[in-house]
Amino acid sequence: MLSRNKINIKAEPIKEAKKLFIFCEGDREVNYFKFFKDLSSNIDIIPIPNELGKSDPEKLYNNAFLLIIGSKNEKPKFTFNIDSGDEVWFVIDTDEWNNGDKINILKSNCSKQNKWFVTQSNPCFEIWLYFHFHPENPKIAEIENCTSFKEFVNNKIPGGFNPKKHPQVFQTAIKHSENNFESENGQPKYLSTEVYVLARSIQPFVKEVIDKILATQGL
Repeated sequence: MLSRNKINIKAEPIKEAKKLFIFCEGDREVNYFKFFKDLSSNIDIIPIPNELGKSDPEKLYNNAFLLIIGSKNEKPKFTFNIDSGDEVWFVIDTDEWNNGDKINILKSNCSKQNKWFVTQSNPCFEIWLYFHFHPENPKIAEIENCTSFKEFVNNKIPGGFNPKKHPQVFQTAIKHSENNFESENGQPKYLSTEVYVLARSIQPFVKEVIDKILATQGL
C-alpha cells in the first residue's frame, strides 16, 4: 500500500472550493485528515489542532469561534462561506469529556451555528482507525488485555496505523463503522464512532482519485 508521500497527486483548491474546518483534540486526528488535502481542487480540508493543549470541547469551541467568527476586538482568521458549502467539524473522543456534560454542551452550541457539526467516537478516535481494516466490533477481552485502546489498535493493524497511507481505505471504514454504529441518549455507544458522517462529506470529492490509487495497487 503506497504512502501519501509517494502518491504523485496535488490538486490545489480553487477559490470557490468547499472548505472543511476540522477542529481536532490531538495530532493523530490532524495527521489523519492531512492525508486528504490537495486530492481535489473542489474541497479544501483544513485540520486544526488544539490551542496550546486546550483540548476539552469548550476550549475547542471557543478557539473555533474566534478563528471562524471572530470577536469584538479581533477579526476571524478564516473566511467561512455558506454559499460555497463550507462546514465546521469537531472531532471529539468520549473519554472523560462527558463529565460536566461537556459534549452535549458542545453539540448544543454547534446547533446554534450554521453548518457546525460534532463527530464523536467512543471511547476514542482509534475505533475509527480500527474499522479501516476490521468489519466487526473488537472483542472486549482483547481490549482489556492492552494497556490502552491505542495499543490495542496497533496490535490489530500490523505495524500500527500509518496516517500517510492507511486513510486511503477510508471508504471501507465508512461501511464498517456505519454497520456497527449504535447510539444511546444522542451519543455513540461504546465501540461506535460518528466519524463516518464527516468522512461522507469528504468522499464525493476524493472518491475518483482514491479509487484510482487503490486500483493501481490491486485493492
